[in-house]
Amino acid sequence: MTGVRETSEVDAEGLLAPWPGPYGGLPPFDQATPERIERAMHLAIDRRREDVTAIVDNPNAATFENTVLALEKSGRAFRRVETLRAVFASTRMGDGMVEADKRLAPLITAIEDEIAQNSRLFTRIEAVLAARSALEPDQVQLVERVHRHMLRRGAALTPAKRAELTELNGRIARLQAEFQSNLSKSGDEVVWAVDAGELEGLPASAIASAAKLADDLGKPGIWAIRNTRAAVWSVLQFARSRTLRQRVRDMWVGRCAAEGACDNRALVKAIVTLRGKAARLLGYPTFAHMAVEPRMAKTPEAALDPLMAIWSPVRFESLVRLKDLQVIADADGLGEPIQAWDYLFYREAHRRMRLGFDSERVREYLEVNNVLAALFDAMGRLHQVQFRELNDVARVHPDVRVFEVSRDGSAIGVIYADLLAREGKMPSSWQYEMRTPEHIDERVIGLSNVCTNFQRGPDGEVLLGWEYANVLFHEFGHALHMLFSRARYPSLGSMQVAWDVVELPSQLNERWLFDPPLLKRHMRHHRSGAAMPDDLIQGMIRVREDERVASLNLDFLAPAIVDMRMHLAANGEAVDPIAIEQQIYDELGMPEAIDAVFRIPCQHHSFTSAYAAGIYSYLWADVLVADVLEAFGAAEGGLYDAAVAEHWRNTVLTVGASVPAETAFRHFRGRAPDPEALLRRFQLGAAA
Repeated sequence: MTGVRETSEVDAEGLLAPWPGPYGGLPPFDQATPERIERAMHLAIDRRREDVTAIVDNPNAATFENTVLALEKSGRAFRRVETLRAVFASTRMGDGMVEADKRLAPLITAIEDEIAQNSRLFTRIEAVLAARSALEPDQVQLVERVHRHMLRRGAALTPAKRAELTELNGRIARLQAEFQSNLSKSGDEVVWAVDAGELEGLPASAIASAAKLADDLGKPGIWAIRNTRAAVWSVLQFARSRTLRQRVRDMWVGRCAAEGACDNRALVKAIVTLRGKAARLLGYPTFAHMAVEPRMAKTPEAALDPLMAIWSPVRFESLVRLKDLQVIADADGLGEPIQAWDYLFYREAHRRMRLGFDSERVREYLEVNNVLAALFDAMGRLHQVQFRELNDVARVHPDVRVFEVSRDGSAIGVIYADLLAREGKMPSSWQYEMRTPEHIDERVIGLSNVCTNFQRGPDGEVLLGWEYANVLFHEFGHALHMLFSRARYPSLGSMQVAWDVVELPSQLNERWLFDPPLLKRHMRHHRSGAAMPDDLIQGMIRVREDERVASLNLDFLAPAIVDMRMHLAANGEAVDPIAIEQQIYDELGMPEAIDAVFRIPCQHHSFTSAYAAGIYSYLWADVLVADVLEAFGAAEGGLYDAAVAEHWRNTVLTVGASVPAETAFRHFRGRAPDPEALLRRFQLGAAA
């Protein structure tokens, strides 16, 4: 047994070492296993503790270099292991990774608390802060950020309250990991169909996928619809069987909301209640006040007011739309009011009949390689970047594709594109920063992990609905924002900007998908190779104008309002998020026919640390996006105007958090954001 343990430790030590290979090193996914990651994290935590001890034991007076900069350079081994943990925990959950992640989550939180609450370190940071007038602007930003972080982790509390906060944070971390695990497991649920007649209207590719899944699950000859967005949406949009639509919709909205292995109902109550207790310990009236304070909005009211202001005009237009859909449904013989499981079906009919748009025809042109080619072309013209696929690179799964991103003849980063759905992967879309760019002693380029869950068809092809093509442009917008960072210090990188503007570059990037010449050039039929016809291109644009961006629809606004008000209720007393959600939906008059994108038990964003009390940020960012697009629209070169694009890069994309978000936007536009820009973009001004 001793020999086995020693081997495990040797293997784990290898995961702490600087990464080998080009581009400043690439993650050794081929060397990692859940066991090695867990062991390596224990060792990395010990090393991080030693790094901090060396800083506080320095007998010299605190300076920026020997304290703040030393802290910034510390913990590199920890960050390398944390990257492996995060990628495995979200995309490769088998072989015990779920259990390992649950054990590691509170330990990672505890070391963060331990460092932030180190009184000797805090004294040194305060000494540097007091002398900040002698520092450069980005150094001041870094010192202030570190100081604020330590305060928010309990540095100024009494020892007893620090211990209480650490215990609370550990419990929250453990519960959040369990929540995410349950949400992932819910994707394994299925609805069975035994009658071929139930599948009438479904695309042939969806029927074939359902047959293959049933066969894989040991029930050949029937069909299975898995509880994933792509499979569920296909049924809700196209299946003529109301019974099947209702069964599939109930499975989807009921995720993690019933007794069983995936039940999140008790977890959400505990998480929000504990967040409130932690916020009160730190002197905030509610968790919402604590979460929003460092963001651009500054207060929960400033974040909530735009959501409430836009609710009424959007609800009015949505009710008008429902009446239009009801006319279509009545002509189809529905004979009763549209229900939630009918909405997407008749919205699809509305697209065909009123907007001249056929989702299935469009999919035949949006093959994933076509969409990537269009994305790379648009970003190349806009930002002068080039993409080159790399083949001999370790990856977490063979499906992952890896691209070098270069500009002016040198690499600025590497993007790992993990685009296909598979077992053991979180059912969502996201971008994860695997290594932050930095420019302290030498230039270190960034590494990005872009994840989606596109479905491979039975014949191996990956055809995307336009919403999913939009997702690809969105997530690559995050990736390029990260890679473009020229902030000197990692803690001031692009992903460290105020959280309510982190979505600005990604949501802006979606606009280039709807450039007609770009679509004409790249969207080729997956069999014939013919260019996408003009009527489909114009249909895509009409649908975008008609349905607007996600944040200007009730299915987004409702959970965003719930998220903020739920966390406003987190004041240290017991909180029941599910009861709050129902109360708010009743108050708002949420139409029963329209399902929210998320309900509380499966609300991924609310129950991660980054987006808690932060879902409003999508609307906040869309206001900024509309303002930025007006700058491009007024320029001679339009969407690809070189001068505006360069100004955008220099003032916003490259500065990260080294410049406050409000200041960066002012540098770009010459003024504060115009809140009316979004209303102008979608002609909502009169209704508002």
